[in-house]
Amino acid sequence: MNKQLLYLFLLLFISTLLVKCKVKKPLIKESSALIHLSKNRADTIVRKVLQNNFEFENLKAKINTKFKSREKQNLTFGTFIKMHKDSVIHATISVLGIPVVVALITPDSLKFLNKRDQKYFEGDFSYVSQLLKTEITFGQIQDLLIGNPIRMDSNTNHYLIQENEEVYVSSLSQNDLNIKKSNGDWQVKFWINKLFKAGKTFVFNDSTNTRIEIFQADYKKINGKLFPNRTKAEIITAKDSISIHLNYQRVKINTDIEYEYSVPSHYEKYE
Repeated sequence: MNKQLLYLFLLLFISTLLVKCKVKKPLIKESSALIHLSKNRADTIVRKVLQNNFEFENLKAKINTKFKSREKQNLTFGTFIKMHKDSVIHATISVLGIPVVVALITPDSLKFLNKRDQKYFEGDFSYVSQLLKTEITFGQIQDLLIGNPIRMDSNTNHYLIQENEEVYVSSLSQNDLNIKKSNGDWQVKFWINKLFKAGKTFVFNDSTNTRIEIFQADYKKINGKLFPNRTKAEIITAKDSISIHLNYQRVKINTDIEYEYSVPSHYEKYE
C-alpha cells in the first residue's frame, strides 16, 4: 500500500469515526428525555401516595411485637402506644400482661422507665438512633408506625425505575444507579402497591454499609384511611441486625388520650 492509499484509508477511517460520534449525540438527548419522563411519572405516583397518607390527630393501638437482634435473644411482647401527631409517642411494653418498660418519645427527647430493675433514663432523641443502630428521626418513627412511607418528600426528586420485571420509585435516576454512587447520601427505593401505599421500602447508605428494609401489608380502613395491620422492619448494619415485627390488634384514632409518665422517687437513674 503506497502513501497515498494509506492517507486515503486514514481519512476514510477518521471520517467514519466522526460520523459514529455524530450518531451518538441523539442518544444523549434520548437518555435525558427518558430521565425526564421517568421523573414525571414518579412525581405523579409520589403525589398520589402522599395524598393517600394516613392522617390523624392522635392515635392509640395495641400491638403484638416481635424483636430479634444478632446480639440478643428473640423477644415477644405486647406494646400499647399512644401518639399525638408530630409531638409525642407514649409506649408501654408488657410481658405476659405485666408492664416492664414505659417510654416517652418527643422530637428531641427520650425518657423511659425500667419497671423490672426500677431504673429510669432521660436523654435526647439521638439515643433512639443509638438503640436502633441507624440514623432516624421522630417523624420517620411516626411514619413507620402508621404505615406512611419514610423519606418520601414531594420536594425531592424521584424517578420511576424498571429493573428486570420490577418497577419501583427511586431517589436516584437510572444513570446514577448505574454509577452506583457512594457519596454518603441515603438512597431510597419504594415499591408502590395498587392501593398507592408503600408495600416495600428499601433505605440504604453504601458509605456506612447500612440498610433498612420495611414491608407493610394487610391494609384495612380506619376512619376511611388505609392502615397496615402488619409491618416488618429490618435494620442491617456492619455490626448488627435488628428485626421488628408489628402485628396490630386494635387501632383507634382521634379519641381522648392521656399521657401518664412519672418517675417513682425510689428509682435509680441510669448512668
